[in-house]
Amino acid sequence: MKNSLLAISLVSVSLPTWSAIDLTDNLSVSGFGSTSWASSQNETALLVNRNINDDNCFDCDTTFGLQFDYYYNAFNASLQLVKRPQDHWSEPQVEWAYLSAAYDDFEFRVGRLRLPVFLASEYYYVGHAYTSARPNEEVYNSILGVTAYNGASIIWNHSLSDEMQLSLTPYVGFKDNNDVELNKVVSLEFETEFMWGVNALLTGDNYRINFTYLDSTYDQKVKVNNQQIASSDDEEISLYSLGAEYEIGQLKLTAEGQYNDLTKSWYTGAAYRMGKFTPYTQFGQKYARSTSTSIYDGKTGESWLLGVRYDVMYSVSINAEWQTFSAFGGQSGPFVETPVDSDADMFTVMVNFVF
Repeated sequence: MKNSLLAISLVSVSLPTWSAIDLTDNLSVSGFGSTSWASSQNETALLVNRNINDDNCFDCDTTFGLQFDYYYNAFNASLQLVKRPQDHWSEPQVEWAYLSAAYDDFEFRVGRLRLPVFLASEYYYVGHAYTSARPNEEVYNSILGVTAYNGASIIWNHSLSDEMQLSLTPYVGFKDNNDVELNKVVSLEFETEFMWGVNALLTGDNYRINFTYLDSTYDQKVKVNNQQIASSDDEEISLYSLGAEYEIGQLKLTAEGQYNDLTKSWYTGAAYRMGKFTPYTQFGQKYARSTSTSIYDGKTGESWLLGVRYDVMYSVSINAEWQTFSAFGGQSGPFVETPVDSDADMFTVMVNFVF
């Protein structure tokens, strides 16, 4: 596993570039996908945008993406189309579509870009690129699955030493719309007015440290059965995130957390590679901010995860997982709505691939 974190960092801007197909000298195409069987013993669905309940679900995680990259000297155009878990096959989304230009240690990007918030944000939908079947629920669902923005960024890549690289990315975002279906009845619409932030990623031979600050102003609408029941304008949210991965031989340790105006959450995990098998575990918690005291004193969710990943080949992997979830304080926690039974066990078998 030595050097794998640095390798992932260097290629994550256009994963999975290691298996891209060259269509011409300047144009390449690559792709990725995931599909699974998943089921919970609780009738209330789990996980925003996946909605896994006590039925046997074979399409709750289904993801497929295609990425096209065109290079000409210092210029690059990149397009990524993704059928996300919440999308129909007939309605894939443009996850990014941008033009970029490189000059010395700088790269300038403009268009639709991936929101650089967490450790796995840049390759969020590429299931083969991370160890567990899904990104952590407590941290990655804190922004309800919003993963892209319209705007511009400047990436400064600077080598601090032969084994250490700093990537600093200030960014701004403008008008954008995101729809989130919380459950079969309630949905949210967000219209971003303006956002800005900065991401810092420090990468070495056996570690990554990621920090992000994000500030966003937006309008929000709440709909029940497609009928608007509430709205609010000029809402503002500030988010801080900090995450780190560290490898010691075959052992990889991960910890990540986020703090915003409404919630705070964190998780920690460990994975140990044994040939083609990688057993792993993860624990996470989520807290809500009290409206009366503005203190994060209420734990709303918690989860434990045990799983194993099997690398069938360089481009195909299989995950088998058991995960237990709990909601607290009459809150929904990891569920898409407040459950009658606040505990749930979920089982998953997932196949991931890249090409």
